[in-house]
Amino acid sequence: MTAVRISVFAISGGFAAIGGLFLASKIASANQSAGAGDLLMNAIAAAVIGGTSLFGGRGRTWNALLGVLVIVSIQYGLQLESIAEPVKYMITAAVLLTTVVIDSVTRKTQKTAGRA
Repeated sequence: MTAVRISVFAISGGFAAIGGLFLASKIASANQSAGAGDLLMNAIAAAVIGGTSLFGGRGRTWNALLGVLVIVSIQYGLQLESIAEPVKYMITAAVLLTTVVIDSVTRKTQKTAGRA
């Protein structure tokens, strides 16, 4: 069990390093504010919209990828409409909140039906 835990952390750290290299190459610099802004909110929103539960960690990788496509589509659509940044945050947060509420209600109904 310990070997599995260590290998998972090692693989996670390796992928984080690769992701950092990709981000540094994209912005052509490496600084402390590179991941600032809405990067964390978009990552969480993509996972939750893809079906990963905030209450139990259930979900699949491909569903998270679909969540990324939904978030990116929303952001690009709002960018094409020249919507202000604060409104983009509010719309993304509303989509995330709606998804969490739907997940919560679904989990409650599954518990009452004995399928949780």
